Amino acid sequence: MMDTNKYLGYWAECYREDFVQNIMPFWMKYGLDRENGGVYTCVARDGELMDTTKSVWFQGRFAYICCFAYNNIEQRQEWLDAAKSTIDFIEAHCFDTDRHMFFEVAADGTPLRKRRYVFSESFAAIAMAEYCKATGDRQYADKAMQIFKDMRHRLTTPGLLEPKYLPTVESIGHSITMILINVANVLKQVIDDPELDEQTDI
Repeated sequence: MMDTNKYLGYWAECYREDFVQNIMPFWMKYGLDRENGGVYTCVARDGELMDTTKSVWFQGRFAYICCFAYNNIEQRQEWLDAAKSTIDFIEAHCFDTDRHMFFEVAADGTPLRKRRYVFSESFAAIAMAEYCKATGDRQYADKAMQIFKDMRHRLTTPGLLEPKYLPTVESIGHSITMILINVANVLKQVIDDPELDEQTDI
């Protein structure tokens, strides 16, 4: 019978090695936009840039991963710098005037598409919270909390977010509840707010 700790340790080291030696070097070399900020998302396996369109939710996810890796794997300054560049791009170009984030933008941040979802906000919030954890810069905890509150307001105020289905379809989705609980748990690492407890206690 295989030793569980040895088994888990083996795969943990495999994943760490792949992340540090392959995944992050690839995205740092081919994905990071060093001219405009942010990260490209349409990149082929060989590093060829297929499309300069930037997915907004991926901006937040990339910045979060960079910060999480910095906090939990290795404190590489290049990862933290990449996160800051991407967060700066998010703040400069990815919020509409109503504070609802875009879904896709051009390389220079020109808005291309906006959708009803709040996943862009979710990833932006956890990116800023994890960046606060990495740097101690409290303004990013406050920014993350404001995004979270804006999301909840948009989701609970009738008329602000068009329904996904017409009234003829009675359904309750789980994706929003799931991601809001995850976001709240990340934010709770850097900020104390009863609204976060309210979300995780659902």
